[in-house]
Amino acid sequence: MQSDADQLNVLVIDDDPGTRGLLVDLVLSRGHQAVPAGSAEEGLNLLVNWSFQVAFLDQRLPGMEGLLLGEYLRRNNPDMTIALVTGEDDSRLVRVAKDLSIRFIAKPFDVQLIHDVLDETISGARQREELRRQQTDAEFAPVFAPHAASIADAYGIPGVPERIEKRLAETIKRRLADLKSVGRYTEQGRVIALSGLLTARVLGLDFRKLSASGTSLFAEYDEIMRKRGRRTEFDEPADD
Repeated sequence: MQSDADQLNVLVIDDDPGTRGLLVDLVLSRGHQAVPAGSAEEGLNLLVNWSFQVAFLDQRLPGMEGLLLGEYLRRNNPDMTIALVTGEDDSRLVRVAKDLSIRFIAKPFDVQLIHDVLDETISGARQREELRRQQTDAEFAPVFAPHAASIADAYGIPGVPERIEKRLAETIKRRLADLKSVGRYTEQGRVIALSGLLTARVLGLDFRKLSASGTSLFAEYDEIMRKRGRRTEFDEPADD
């Protein structure tokens, strides 16, 4: 069983209920979160509200081939582990999948191959975490903390619609939840969370008492960055 810090969000797309259910069970048995879909369209719709670290894709999907979907996911999620799980015995599929850094798993598959994909994704995430801790932040600029409090005054945008505030807060909270996990942490997620928080500053939203810990989302971001060995941005007290 994985700790919360190592838990992955795993996308499972297969139009066969039996195979889809088996893959979901295998993911859950390793302590990860499995999100199933029966078509490429359904899977793409899930990307609006989820960030995935692993995707298991069937080749013959309604509306789109799995390999084409995998190419799209790879282009937009460079750190994602993608596996094409298919019954098609086609050397071209194997070759193209390899070129896209997509793993090829033939059906019927050995359960251990699915476990290996998950375990190796966690191992890779831990290695990236260690590299991040060893690197300097030469490109991590500009510094926002000294100016964060004055951003709202500079823009002076009153009366933000509630639906925009809610959407912004929900997206930030999802990204912060990912950043807390070694397995789900990505630099893309950090940039999205930071961009959302800076947008909140521009709009004059304080997002206080919205985080899971009862502190502001700004303070929660800074606390996560401290634990990750990264630079903080807002200098808000944790008990704010």
